[in-house]
Amino acid sequence: MQSGLATVIIADDGYSEHVAFELTNRSGLIFARQEFLVRAKNARNVRLSLLTARSEHTIRIGNIDASCASFSILQDLTPS
Repeated sequence: MQSGLATVIIADDGYSEHVAFELTNRSGLIFARQEFLVRAKNARNVRLSLLTARSEHTIRIGNIDASCASFSILQDLTPS
């Protein structure tokens, strides 16, 4: 399991926020303001950029419970 800080970018409108995350293989949890999580869940193009690993992924937000949401990685955008 990997955890740390990341930036979630809502590419639809360019809005972003720093979040805490926990990640296992291809899914995990994001911890942020509930309003932001709802906005990200309703967006079409959402990216998770890990601050420590310098990697970026397209993600889909799943269930939201207060300030925590599940997510799954759709695509790895990190250059090879």
